Amino acid sequence: MKKLVSLAMAAAMTLSLAAAPAFAAEEDYGEYNWTLAMTVSETTTNYKMVEYFANLVNEKSNGSITIDLYPGGQLANTTEQDEAVVAGSIDMVTGMTADLTDFVKEMALFDMPNVFDSIDHMRNFLEGDYAKTQINEYCEASGIHMIAFSDAGFRQLTTNVETKTVEDLKNQKIRVMTNKYHIAYWNEVANAVPMQFNELFMGLQQGTVDGQENPYMNIVGNNLQEVQKYVVETNHVGHIIVFFMNNDLYQSLPDNTKALIDECAAEAAEFAKGVANESIELDKQTVVDAGCEIVTFSDEDLATLREKAQVVYDMVREDLGDDTVQQFMDAIDAAR
Repeated sequence: MKKLVSLAMAAAMTLSLAAAPAFAAEEDYGEYNWTLAMTVSETTTNYKMVEYFANLVNEKSNGSITIDLYPGGQLANTTEQDEAVVAGSIDMVTGMTADLTDFVKEMALFDMPNVFDSIDHMRNFLEGDYAKTQINEYCEASGIHMIAFSDAGFRQLTTNVETKTVEDLKNQKIRVMTNKYHIAYWNEVANAVPMQFNELFMGLQQGTVDGQENPYMNIVGNNLQEVQKYVVETNHVGHIIVFFMNNDLYQSLPDNTKALIDECAAEAAEFAKGVANESIELDKQTVVDAGCEIVTFSDEDLATLREKAQVVYDMVREDLGDDTVQQFMDAIDAAR
């Protein structure tokens, strides 16, 4: 059955490419060769989305636009590649919202935990006018143009301590990213331990930390299920994928080429939804097969997490201003 789903997705991609000319075959889009960097591997939703995008752009431009993909940090680490896009030495990047907070301070809005009710709610928001216009205004002011958003579902908690309620987290040591908002949140819920991702597997194995938080994609992609006993579906932060390019480059393109980029990016983001959905289901089965128990919190415990998240909301309001946060929250409500 899983193989059939994968084959169906592949067939859909083939049909989409074959159906291409929404753009006239004789139209001139200019000749370009762009670099597209990422620190994640070829197995991720990020990679599959941008690979689809690159193939689609090449097909619809009749080969005049080519995009070279560099996964796995081949060109730079996360901070370096984001700096390079702002400077224009790398054309395009895919990563996640948290990667961009040093460059686009308003990306901290996405670090406010427990704002989305479900994956559908999050996707409605990402496809809405606010994300496409207001968020992109913030990005362009910082030198990048947001081509598309996608997601890998929510970030979840994994731990070696039996955890059935929020109260069970109280004394646990949870590895977090070196992000002040994430640290503040997990210090309200448990004990936050900032740690580099490449140190995490050994930290879990040796008991330096009890648990960590990541989307299923990263849990399974890095075999964390081998050193964890529980996956707790906290759904605390969306793992939102960003796909962006140098703003000066985008603005310099002819209108028809911009339209081509926009259309292909929207189609690639839609394709990525199916990739993410399939990946999450397969990854959940992988953690179960490895002996992990998946725990679902009660509505009461999820409400408790929202209450504990208020400390982060206050921090973001202080950093960005009440009006900026309120506009974001209004758009969240409108997407329900």
